[in-house]
Amino acid sequence: MILLGLDASTPKGSVALLKDGQIIAESVGSSTFSDQLLVLVDEVLGKLDRGLEEVDGFCVTTGPGSFTGLRVGVSLIKGLVLATEKPFWGINTLEAYANLVKPVSQPIFPILDARKKEVYTARFKYTSEKLVRETPDQAVSPQELCDLTQEPTIFLGSGVGPYREFLSSRLGNKFIDQAPVKNQTIAASAAQLAFNQFQASPCFDLDALTIHYVRKSEAELNSNILNQEVVKHGH
Repeated sequence: MILLGLDASTPKGSVALLKDGQIIAESVGSSTFSDQLLVLVDEVLGKLDRGLEEVDGFCVTTGPGSFTGLRVGVSLIKGLVLATEKPFWGINTLEAYANLVKPVSQPIFPILDARKKEVYTARFKYTSEKLVRETPDQAVSPQELCDLTQEPTIFLGSGVGPYREFLSSRLGNKFIDQAPVKNQTIAASAAQLAFNQFQASPCFDLDALTIHYVRKSEAELNSNILNQEVVKHGH
């Protein structure tokens, strides 16, 4: 089975091609603009004799992450699914990050920069070498993240850089940012997770492919404030 995985939820988009769960091609971009992602898709498909025709299914990260990137990525995958009538799967971005860590005994907190001085995170842990989610996704402040950290924990993701000094000073030896990780893209990690799910239950219903925002975008928040003002003043 050949799967094409795509991630546009993180600052640099990535695309990967897997055959029976093994990476055969992957490419990283410098942005998540749609034209850039299409170039990456073309690059990895170039590894196949018959290109898109050989792909058996697709997967895409569905958030949390960049609002714009998520919309671009999901739209692109929907287009490919409509063109090929092949199955697909949506994979949580934080789970794809956690899956980059090789089986370890410590809990894992993937963290993504959510702006507004917050990070997106969820707690994962390996049980018998199987990655298990322990908490739902949430947007928290760095201090709240520290309060959630009760033992030595592995941190990784785009949110580590901006808050490394703060987390390290507050958590001491409970902060671990050097962990054994797989040398692969988020797109490849997501595709590996999807590979196991494809075997059990491939998805064909595009209405089921939804974006997981965790919190509302700036535009939606501003719209809500405007609507409240209109209602309040009776206009």
